[in-house]
Amino acid sequence: MNGKKRLGWLALALCTLGTLALTALPGEPAAVPAMKLEPAALLVRPGELFLDGVRIPELRTSPDGSRTYAPAAEVLAALDPDFWAGEELEYQALSSEGRDWLWLEDFCRRHGIASYTEGPPGPIWCTSAAGDWSPPEGYRAPILMYHGVGDDTWTTPELFVRTQELEEQLRWLLEEGWTPVWFSNLKHADQIPKPVLLCFDDGWSDNYTQLFPLLQKYRVKATLLIVAGTVGWSERVLSWEQLREMQDSGLVELQCHSLYHSDLDSLDRAQQEEELCWSKLELMRHLGRIPYVIAYPRGRENADTLAICREEYRFGLKMGGPVYVTGADPLTICRIGIPRGLSLEEFAARLEA
Repeated sequence: MNGKKRLGWLALALCTLGTLALTALPGEPAAVPAMKLEPAALLVRPGELFLDGVRIPELRTSPDGSRTYAPAAEVLAALDPDFWAGEELEYQALSSEGRDWLWLEDFCRRHGIASYTEGPPGPIWCTSAAGDWSPPEGYRAPILMYHGVGDDTWTTPELFVRTQELEEQLRWLLEEGWTPVWFSNLKHADQIPKPVLLCFDDGWSDNYTQLFPLLQKYRVKATLLIVAGTVGWSERVLSWEQLREMQDSGLVELQCHSLYHSDLDSLDRAQQEEELCWSKLELMRHLGRIPYVIAYPRGRENADTLAICREEYRFGLKMGGPVYVTGADPLTICRIGIPRGLSLEEFAARLEA
């Protein structure tokens, strides 16, 4: 993925031709400035843009092919309002065909938005949360690690929390004032009461049949860490259709758990790059978002793993250890395992430790 994976994360000091102040209320952004820009001759660019998971089918390019343009109003409407809440976003645009077209590469550079393209006629993916940002430091955010959900088990039993147990845990979290969030929400950790992250590893099908209904019932967010190379392989693992449905619900964020669940510390660097980069590319192509979190299979990593992930991801997740506090190394974050049969008292103790 080297050489093409980003359009750029460095902010450029360029003249401002527009500013948008985003609020946290979807559909109620501040008005786009009524600045009339000089008309320009733009060419149709084959392909489409996926911005924060929203498909924008129309793109244009400068005559020399060096700049990509997207409809300014659609770009600004597609941005994740929770991620950009309260911030002013500057952009440059040109007027063509009676519309304003935002210069995409410059916009991504200015605001640290991660971008990837395989070139025309392929699509462009831009994801705000996968870009250049860090959460405010010093905020406690326990990260819970689950796998399967259900009464029946087909592998190590302790990896399957019973459906009733999980429902009791979700109810307890909400009653005790915890706020289930995604990793992207940690950008505003200083404004979230008692953030907690619910992670489900491997992408087993019971995450759709057992977990998803509970998330919908209680309107709780969760993060699924997907082994990209095994999606749809059998009835025991999730399909791409199920993953898209859960992502579209606004309750589930989908992130990486490698390509084939290999022990990364047993692989050479080239093999690790395949596990870490191709899994990211598979999820991006199928789901329209750039993943920015990697859960190391069995929590195992080494110096090569961390070097690769510093280029490819914002967060790296291990197993076991203390409660995560923002500001710690984002690529060696520990999680709290939640096994089958845990009492509510034991569950509460793990969060409060």
